Amino acid sequence: MLKHLLLEVIGHVSGLSDTQLEQIERSLPATKALIDLLNQAHPIIERAETLYNEAQPLIDQAKKEWQAVGPAVQILIDVISHHLDKGNSPAEAAETVRASLGGSIQNVAQGRGMDRGMNRVTVFGGTGFVGRRVVRNLCDSAVMVRVASRHPTQAEGDNVEQVIADARDERSIEAAVMGADGVVNAISLYAEHSGDTYHSVHVEAAARIARVARRAGTKRFVHLSGIGADSASSSPYIRSRGEGEAVVQATFPGAVVVRPAVMFAPDDVFLTTILGLLRTLPAYPLFGDGRTRLQPVHVDDVAAAIAQVLRQAQRPYPIYELAGSRVYSYEELLRTIARTVGLRPTLVRIPFAFWSAAAGLAEILPHPPLTRNQVELMQIDTTASGGRPGFGLLGISPRSLEEELKAMLKQTNAETQKPKEMRTS
Repeated sequence: MLKHLLLEVIGHVSGLSDTQLEQIERSLPATKALIDLLNQAHPIIERAETLYNEAQPLIDQAKKEWQAVGPAVQILIDVISHHLDKGNSPAEAAETVRASLGGSIQNVAQGRGMDRGMNRVTVFGGTGFVGRRVVRNLCDSAVMVRVASRHPTQAEGDNVEQVIADARDERSIEAAVMGADGVVNAISLYAEHSGDTYHSVHVEAAARIARVARRAGTKRFVHLSGIGADSASSSPYIRSRGEGEAVVQATFPGAVVVRPAVMFAPDDVFLTTILGLLRTLPAYPLFGDGRTRLQPVHVDDVAAAIAQVLRQAQRPYPIYELAGSRVYSYEELLRTIARTVGLRPTLVRIPFAFWSAAAGLAEILPHPPLTRNQVELMQIDTTASGGRPGFGLLGISPRSLEEELKAMLKQTNAETQKPKEMRTS
């Protein structure tokens, strides 16, 4: 069929007769053989098209399944690869992962669309920077909130309960998650001290909370991590974050990992520290060449996103990356902050080796102004990848750093003026 069609087209375009075309055909044996071969392959091609059409629904379904399974599998592969790179045998690497998972790896693929009404939520680390804002967001939606912390504070609101819970103690975890529909793990460690290591907090404690929550029948589990978490990193902090994600998603089927970018707020240690130093130092020291890319996000937006993940009826995605509305280089960020407050600083480039040494000394202090993990994070870009779901799918528009900074300054100026007005009156 193809042969005759081709000859007919050539004859029509060229004006040659059938006899002339047959003579040309005999003088081109390879072309003739190719046409014959294509003619024989035509039924196979048609059959392949039919099979592809039949397979398309299965391909779409497989994509949905791997949206759930893929991230956890990839993280586990990274964890095992890291231990192999350190010289461990495959058996030792597998045993390390198995121990972190509490002896078993569960299937993380579950169907979407389940209605998961949240009546009671337990928030571990609920008195911390992010945790207390998650509590506040949940309280606004009339959810009963149980704040689990080693150092509980006074409860705020009729629907808030403070409980003492130690993430190192399985029994206290069991008491904290009892009867909870949802659990949030917002515990994090920025400097190792008093027996608490990055691995013990971000991996072991996270796995313990997830394991207990699964046994208790918790419907939804949210684990707070961070953009840049990487189980194959040479940095103990960054690696522990990545390994923590792996053990949580493997221990609690369907667990949700939330990865925020660097967070800011009026009471943070990021923006307020930069502002204070810009105002006092004659020259501001840059991390390296200042080209590291950041996408700062307001902590209240992150807390609102976590609350939304807990509340929504449809099954959430395995991983959300939460970043602000704009990407900055570190130097651009400093100049933006300085310009907002009316400063024109002199910026000095300082090598990362110096920062690492300075941070090591600072960590001796009870409340170090700088830690080595902060230096390590400043050496990598912490921006949303674009391939993960984020604020958009949760119906949240992240606020602008510049606008929030202006609001912070306006409030600060108003509070500064109050005593003067009182003295005048």
